[in-house]
Amino acid sequence: MFFSLKPDCYFRHYGKIGHIVRPILSMEEVVDECGALFIEQLEYEPEEIDTIVKKLEQHFSNVRFDDLKKDAIAFYSELAQNGFLNMSESLQEFKNEGFNYKTLEGKLADNHIASQLEEPSSYFLGEYFKEKPFLETFHIELTSKCNERCVHCYIPHKNKTTDINESLMLNALKQCKELGVLTVIFSGGEPMLHPQFCKFLKYAKDLDINVTVLSNLTLLTDGIIEALKYRHIACVNVSLYSMDPAVHDSITTIQGSFEKTKNNILRLIENNIAVQINCPVMKQNKDSFYEVIKWGQDHKCSVVTDYLIMARFDRSTDNLDNRLSTDELNDVIQHLIDNDVIFKENFKNRTLHPEMFKRPGQPDDKVCGVGMSTMCMVANGNVYPCAGWQQYVCGNLNDTSLSEIWSNSPAINYLRKLRLKDFKQCVGCKDFDYCVMCMSRNSNEDPDGNLFNIPEITCKAAQIHHRLVESYKERLCGDWFLFWYSCSFWTVWGCLLFSTHSNRNISRT
Repeated sequence: MFFSLKPDCYFRHYGKIGHIVRPILSMEEVVDECGALFIEQLEYEPEEIDTIVKKLEQHFSNVRFDDLKKDAIAFYSELAQNGFLNMSESLQEFKNEGFNYKTLEGKLADNHIASQLEEPSSYFLGEYFKEKPFLETFHIELTSKCNERCVHCYIPHKNKTTDINESLMLNALKQCKELGVLTVIFSGGEPMLHPQFCKFLKYAKDLDINVTVLSNLTLLTDGIIEALKYRHIACVNVSLYSMDPAVHDSITTIQGSFEKTKNNILRLIENNIAVQINCPVMKQNKDSFYEVIKWGQDHKCSVVTDYLIMARFDRSTDNLDNRLSTDELNDVIQHLIDNDVIFKENFKNRTLHPEMFKRPGQPDDKVCGVGMSTMCMVANGNVYPCAGWQQYVCGNLNDTSLSEIWSNSPAINYLRKLRLKDFKQCVGCKDFDYCVMCMSRNSNEDPDGNLFNIPEITCKAAQIHHRLVESYKERLCGDWFLFWYSCSFWTVWGCLLFSTHSNRNISRT
């Protein structure tokens, strides 16, 4: 019998706990220390069970080989059944399979493919480490250069000039490995503009680091596709603004960019490379963004929308001319509520299970994951809390180790101490559950970089979101009441019929 880790599967050993995860599919399991030792013996290439057990004997010398083999087969078979391992009776029959669009079986990919950008990919890590900061995701800007000039971009166009030094990049990845970082995000600018993009990608995968790439995909080549397929890239996140080429190209300001991006998304899908489509909504695409959602779902791609673009990190705000007005926000949010299949499904589940609703923000709650689980580095070595907050320097990897910055940077430790109660207008706010307040957005939009100064549009968006969701809830609950009433009626009627039928049978006996 032969076993191997799936190529898109990652394992981390934390003390007496083991954590195995397939980030693409949001799958994870936690095992005890014994299970962790069993998983650590596995490779990404198939090995015969006897070979694996011989490695296990070094850790379990007091256990008979046959007993150890029996336990190993049972343990590995269960992991294979749960989707983490490949297994086969013979090497000739062995298929070293990872993510495949065909395995989604017609279901929307939003139910399967994880978004690894907004939140840590693992629920377990957040729970396991709780208040202890643990660097799970490290965002690296390979280059600030970009072949597009998107009207809403948070990077000032004058700053798009620098590639990361190769030695700095490789050293950063090595340090990520040493710290146990699970996911590294490659971004730009446009990361595929960096001449060493493929080399960096392979190096990260050889270090067993999960990689996500943020790209406009206009520069995709066969060589890059092969590099992405090597040990299965976690996900490629690509911006697609409209299915109308004129609208999309008006946002990128590059004629022909739509066709390149759309066609290359299809090429990735054909090669079983997971794709997440990002569709920020602004004035230009407010009437057509929903077509992107439909197109993505038709192709089993996760689609993420964002209707509050942020100011540039140099605090210039000319890009905000493209931001939606409050009336436009109302229309966009209403459309998402009425037409987003995934939203409706999740909402129904939460309606049926009220405990799944997010509790109101508490004064001592953390504000977000920056400084607790995520951090960002740009091409010159500067480290920031997140990619959009590049006026808040936490250190530089050219002269300070990643471990030192993460553990001891005064700037990052200050953010860790912040709690919701420090944002006075957020405590007790009835719209808090519907808010997307962001410290980097606050800082970028304030002339003095004040992270506590929440833009008025953020609060208005939360109010609109709250009002429209409550309206939808009332409609949905009304529908569920009618459904429950009818079910209850027929259930009672059915019970009466069953009772009558049973009594008749009893009387016959």
